[in-house]
Amino acid sequence: MTKDEVKNKEDFIIYILTELSNKVHQVKFGDFFMEISPSVGIDSFRNLLDELTNEGLLSRTSEPGGSVPGLPGYQTVDLRYSISLKGIRHLKEIEISKSKHINSKMKKEVFITYSWDSEEHIEKVVSFTNHLRDEGFDAEMDKLHTQNETATDFYKMMHQAMTDYDKVIVVLSKGYKEKAENFKGGVGNEYNLILKDIETQKNKYILISFEPISDDITPLNFKGRHIFDLSNKKNLNELYAKLQNVKTIEFAEVGPRKPTIEKTVIPKFEIKETNLEIGNLLTNMDNGSQFGQLYTKIEFDLNLEIKNNTKETYSDYNIEVSYPVNSTNFDVNGRIENNSKVITYDNQPKLFPTQTRTIKLENLTIRNGNAHYLLNSSIVVKIFTDKGMVEKEFALRETLSIRTMYGDKKLTEEMFHDKNYR
Repeated sequence: MTKDEVKNKEDFIIYILTELSNKVHQVKFGDFFMEISPSVGIDSFRNLLDELTNEGLLSRTSEPGGSVPGLPGYQTVDLRYSISLKGIRHLKEIEISKSKHINSKMKKEVFITYSWDSEEHIEKVVSFTNHLRDEGFDAEMDKLHTQNETATDFYKMMHQAMTDYDKVIVVLSKGYKEKAENFKGGVGNEYNLILKDIETQKNKYILISFEPISDDITPLNFKGRHIFDLSNKKNLNELYAKLQNVKTIEFAEVGPRKPTIEKTVIPKFEIKETNLEIGNLLTNMDNGSQFGQLYTKIEFDLNLEIKNNTKETYSDYNIEVSYPVNSTNFDVNGRIENNSKVITYDNQPKLFPTQTRTIKLENLTIRNGNAHYLLNSSIVVKIFTDKGMVEKEFALRETLSIRTMYGDKKLTEEMFHDKNYR
């Protein structure tokens, strides 16, 4: 569109975008105003550019300008504008909408962009383009266009590469890195546009190199992105797949059930005994008297297990056993404490590390007259060593049992003849 074709605001916007699309670098606000000489005033022109900036069609930078003569301390603002990638697409959409063949217009397949480092490098890009064409890809590069046109507009061709092609291959090299990072020439302008577009067009841009990948050829803002190293022939297949949006690895479907997790059970925290350990109280029915198939008296033989789970040998230890009163023979020596008869067992044999001994205790006698009392009582065992005292209680109702033809049965009051005590 030319200035003479501007009829309204929409035309004027298209005219501004078209003029800025032909600029390689940002243009100063004042210079741009004088260049296109709009019919509106400079303030209205500034407001329109700001409106287009807010819509994302333009990019703007603001830097301090010069001082204003006669106004000490007052400094102007140097505004500069350039077309954004969204603005380029907007122009393209307008161009397509005006085309009579909008339904037949298709995006081109592949455009290859690079830096003119040397004749050798250019020839390699040409050879690579021909290779892709031989493999069935409609690949194009600048040299293909310059052969068909007498006055190629390289900046327009570069913008079209960003908008008209489905894929853009960027050939990295030392020259490309230098021009890109310094935003120099066509490569610098193109690099700036790609950086704005690559985050939203994740499958459009493909980075390649003809030499092993290194920092020498990779622009700063391309670091960390996938680069195809075509010095290795095996990478060609993956490149072909990217150009066709084809996945090279077949992944399995997600199964209907997840595996059962085997859990490791951590034992509860406990402090290991550093003393002797009291084991089981072993009971065995020694003899008994019956009347009418019910007991009147039962005598139990008692033995106590003592374990030494430490690494020391115990040669001096003392055992005290508290029996319920009237449960032992009357001639057994012991002291009476509350409702218990306490019997002491001295001079016990040595206990070596990891050894278990069985100590013979006094027999326990239960009669029909005290069965209820005794079965609700306990035997308490205490062992005294130089490490301290350990203690364990044995409830007689849980400890005593008798052997029958049907197996062992816990001793109960119902097994005794006289139940008048209840």
